[in-house]
Amino acid sequence: MLGNLYDFPVAGVGDPARPASPRHVGATTLIDRWILERLNDVIRDCRSAYEEFAFHKVYHTLNQFCAVDLSSLYIDITKDRMYCDAPDSPRRRVTQAVMHEIFDALCRLLAPILAFTAEEAWRYSEAGGSVHLQEFPEPQRRHDKASAQVAELLRLRGVIGQAIERARREKLIGNTLEAAVVLHSDSDVTEKIDKEELEEFFILSDLTIHQAKEASASVMKTLYQKCARCWRHRPAVGSSKTHPDLCDRCESVVEANKRHVTDEITE
Repeated sequence: MLGNLYDFPVAGVGDPARPASPRHVGATTLIDRWILERLNDVIRDCRSAYEEFAFHKVYHTLNQFCAVDLSSLYIDITKDRMYCDAPDSPRRRVTQAVMHEIFDALCRLLAPILAFTAEEAWRYSEAGGSVHLQEFPEPQRRHDKASAQVAELLRLRGVIGQAIERARREKLIGNTLEAAVVLHSDSDVTEKIDKEELEEFFILSDLTIHQAKEASASVMKTLYQKCARCWRHRPAVGSSKTHPDLCDRCESVVEANKRHVTDEITE
């Protein structure tokens, strides 16, 4: 969390004068709203466990949240936007705002159990003061119901995963990003979310979706070339004379960074 927040402009965790809520940054994606729903559940469960002095429940709740919801899903899905989007792109800043909120809550909830670790993390965040002088976070009112939609997408991700494993065993592809996936979806969730967001959720380069009565997926090797920066296989790779090895997104980010460095040198 601290590593991903190093350039987040809203510094000062827990500072009411400088709020870090995602609503102050931009529109959240489905996976952002889902992790905040899960955070709400964790806050509620941990507060209840602390009131009962059931510290083992606090540990199990936080361990499950960090290992499964955060590491295996949220951070894995959003790492492309964190590492490859422009530093101040709206969806990257939104993700940082979400991580900022999660970091703040985790430090407070962990403080009674991991006293020194929580204090050290709090100080590195430059929040000021001591985490042991803070109150526990309060659950927020969230009515998005993202959990049901994510559960549907996770089910479909399992279908895609099986198809990719078959293709890998048959030597059709080497890794997931080489796959051109055709998903026959039996869920209306895939109609409500744009293709780019679905590709990010499923961690794919090339996705085609058809609605069907039964979920299934087929895989072949994508015809697109690999971007040297984000490693995704994109239609635009090879079309630029300046950066033939980059996709259009990465080219725009690289050029913007180059202009930024030039401006700094000039100044």
